[in-house]
Amino acid sequence: MIIFGTRGITTTPQRGQFQCPICNAEREFGRKRVRRFFTLYFIPVIPLDKIGEYVECRACKGTYKPDVLHLDPDQQKHAEAEFHKAVKLTMIQMLLSDGSIEESEVETAREVYERLTNAPLDQDAFLSEIERADHDPSALMDTLTRLGGQLNDHGKEMVVRSAYLVAIADGEFHEDEVRFISEVGQALGMTQAHLKGILAGG
Repeated sequence: MIIFGTRGITTTPQRGQFQCPICNAEREFGRKRVRRFFTLYFIPVIPLDKIGEYVECRACKGTYKPDVLHLDPDQQKHAEAEFHKAVKLTMIQMLLSDGSIEESEVETAREVYERLTNAPLDQDAFLSEIERADHDPSALMDTLTRLGGQLNDHGKEMVVRSAYLVAIADGEFHEDEVRFISEVGQALGMTQAHLKGILAGG
């Protein structure tokens, strides 16, 4: 019996240095190319169509469209700033979602933001920002919807996981917080299965 079929083969035709949007630093990258091959007895024999191509950061494993290698540095810094701002606003809305702001939640939000940006976040300034925050998250959802078209899965997961860490910092995961995270995932264009997978993994 002859056994044949097709499968995708990933190769790395290009390596180099680039400014990783997630690491916010110069990192090594691998440019990955996925091509479908005709297989005979499970051995790839004939190359067929190209399925896709992407750039992977070798440090954080974030993946990006190949255009990331040609981004203007100023545009990239602006995109990074927008992403960091969106993460912070998402965590603030999570703080407000259950009507009770715990010190542990505030401290977790600060720690997550500082790890993300590699920069300190002044506690008094952050508390003032929380006090000034609009309790209606609709503007934030519009921002996340716009970002959802630009972020890869890793970036989307970082937004959701940041909010989740704030939600469980007080030892509870309230219904309002669950609902808010679901809205965040939906705004980012994530499936419910993807969202549940992130929450299950913590």
